[in-house]
Amino acid sequence: MSTEEDPVRLNGRLAARWARRTVERLRRERNDINALNVFPVPDGDTGSNLYHTVRSAYRAVESLSGSVTLPAVIGAMATGALRGARGNSGLILSVALRGVADALEGVTVLDAPAFASALELAALRAREAVADPVDGTMLTVLEAMAAEARTRAEAGDTLIAQIEAVRARSRAALRETTGQLDVLFEANIVDAGSTGIVELFDLLYLTVTGRAPTSERGIAHDASAGVALPVLTGGGHGDGEDALELVFHLAEEKDRTRPVKRLLAKARGTSVVVSWPMVHVHVPDEEHALAVLTACDAYGVSDLRVEDLSVTGGSDTRTTVIAFASGVGLLFACGLQDALVLDSDHPAVHERLAELIADASSPVVVVPDSAAALKRVQAAHGTAEDVSIVRSRSVAAVLSALAVHDAAEDPRVIHADMSEAAAATRVGAVVQARTGSAGPLMFETGDLLTVIDGRIRAVETDPVEAVVALAERLLGAGGELLTVVTGARLPETVGAALSAHLAHAHPEISVETVHSLHPRGYAVLGVE
Repeated sequence: MSTEEDPVRLNGRLAARWARRTVERLRRERNDINALNVFPVPDGDTGSNLYHTVRSAYRAVESLSGSVTLPAVIGAMATGALRGARGNSGLILSVALRGVADALEGVTVLDAPAFASALELAALRAREAVADPVDGTMLTVLEAMAAEARTRAEAGDTLIAQIEAVRARSRAALRETTGQLDVLFEANIVDAGSTGIVELFDLLYLTVTGRAPTSERGIAHDASAGVALPVLTGGGHGDGEDALELVFHLAEEKDRTRPVKRLLAKARGTSVVVSWPMVHVHVPDEEHALAVLTACDAYGVSDLRVEDLSVTGGSDTRTTVIAFASGVGLLFACGLQDALVLDSDHPAVHERLAELIADASSPVVVVPDSAAALKRVQAAHGTAEDVSIVRSRSVAAVLSALAVHDAAEDPRVIHADMSEAAAATRVGAVVQARTGSAGPLMFETGDLLTVIDGRIRAVETDPVEAVVALAERLLGAGGELLTVVTGARLPETVGAALSAHLAHAHPEISVETVHSLHPRGYAVLGVE
């Protein structure tokens, strides 16, 4: 038992310094952690995901003002981490931070018992967030650390002695992951996500004690781990079951974690982590992705990020493309084009856009889906540095812009290409009249209106005639590709009728159809 006074106290200032150092460490170590990534799929992005998550966490700390307390710093980190969480590792980390933050709420002087309680709640919350917990992962290491912290607290250790002991136990627990998962044992490596957790705790120890790191290299290179780092080559999905990663927020304010986990399991979702309102899930293909999104849309999918798990090394791109769309089918179609997609119907869509721009680590290109959205985005961000806005006024223009998005290009080239594609797209829509009008065009509630450039051009009652007439108007000036965005209100027979008409009247035209699944949508057409 130790009865010495702690040489330092873990306060808000030290916590903020620790947050900054986590960003610096993971920026340097992310590629080495990526190289360890074989579970749950060998997509080589765990280090990158953890880096983006802690970077977002530190951004939130930077926004604090005045004299800040330890609970305030940790609370900001948890909020920022959830907002910018990437992948299942990033989301689990954000959940763990939230557990620490909740446990420390109201704590004025941190001691060993309080720190043990914080680690215990972090480990518990992390396990609860994962639909199918697996040993040999971040969950196991967090639980080992929490157990050691409680043992040391009950023995009467000081906070510093406790942190030293937990640090040692975290390293031992990391080594143990090799024997806890077959895929790790076969590759003779430790778990990538757990490596990130140990990295962060190592930095906490160094920050609190004031001791300098023994090496510029992090835990991933620590000889005490006793394992070699593999070099992953090629794409691959391990057992071939996971092809896409979906990360999205739900709009429902009430926590619906349990029913959402059931929905995800029914839709063959794996690697499920839910920290309300954020959801992470892997799916085998696009069909199952749409099934997941459609099922979860009962709670309102407010934004979506899609990642192809066959691409190794994570999503470190030179440009962040943020697109507006509505309807989960359309959100998914845009997400497949390397865009972070916001539901333009969500009341807080512009507040969410501002958060993403503030948190971005690369230049941002914004692609609005309406004239109203374009005007508001220009007013709020038109003069912002590193923010470019595509003058797109329709979802058809958004799709055209995203179709030419090359993530490897220079941000200025991306903006120029997308702007040119959007400007070259002639767009129109068929909408149902909500009220009647006596002129200049007469129509009644429920009639179908053909709208081009914001003006009503024709009134129809038959959906086939309305859509075919709109296509003919748009194709009057020529074109090679017709994009048809359908809403839930458009009868299924319209698509077949339009295809038959185009095959006869415009055999040279290629047609692409995107089902937006928007409950109030009818049809939007674009011609390039």
